Amino acid sequence: MSEPLLDETLRRWKGKKVALAVNGEHSFIGVLKDFDDESILLENITDVVGNKGKELLVKIDDVSWIMLME
Repeated sequence: MSEPLLDETLRRWKGKKVALAVNGEHSFIGVLKDFDDESILLENITDVVGNKGKELLVKIDDVSWIMLME
């Protein structure tokens, strides 16, 4: 049995720059550090208006979309 598409894709993207939207409202760019069945952890974050942060932990259920940047 193959692994779910989300797990397979996030595993390939781990360590790469991604963009994601939370609840369709807030967009962030950062490096995909880790993930599990419930959450995604990004590091070296920049939001849509340029604010910067070290890490962002988001529930997968709150992610509207995620895109590989590099």
